[in-house]
Amino acid sequence: MRNKLELTRALLTQLPAGHGHTAEDVIPIWWVNIRNTGGLRLTGLGYQTLKLMDIESWTVDLDPEKFDRNLILLLDRKLQAPYYIEIEKKLARRLIMFSSREAMMATLYGDLKTFLKQLP
Repeated sequence: MRNKLELTRALLTQLPAGHGHTAEDVIPIWWVNIRNTGGLRLTGLGYQTLKLMDIESWTVDLDPEKFDRNLILLLDRKLQAPYYIEIEKKLARRLIMFSSREAMMATLYGDLKTFLKQLP
């Protein structure tokens, strides 16, 4: 099971020494759902931080017409690595994933909802 607090602490070790932040400081600004048991959706600042750390990511294009709240809940419950939903003009356009395995499987399935439903 994923542990947001441990993941946040591990990510903080990637920042330059002397940054002075604790996991408790950055959880509310890096994660959409701040509960430790919540999903791993990144805020804009969290996404930018991971990109500045040169953490590899993969992009999955989204169909804005099929993207709804149920899909957001599935992403929150099922994905085991951080992700970011890129929104343009109030529509979800791309899913940026920080797991090559999850991104590859989502792409192979061709349908994000089908992929997520098969995950434990």
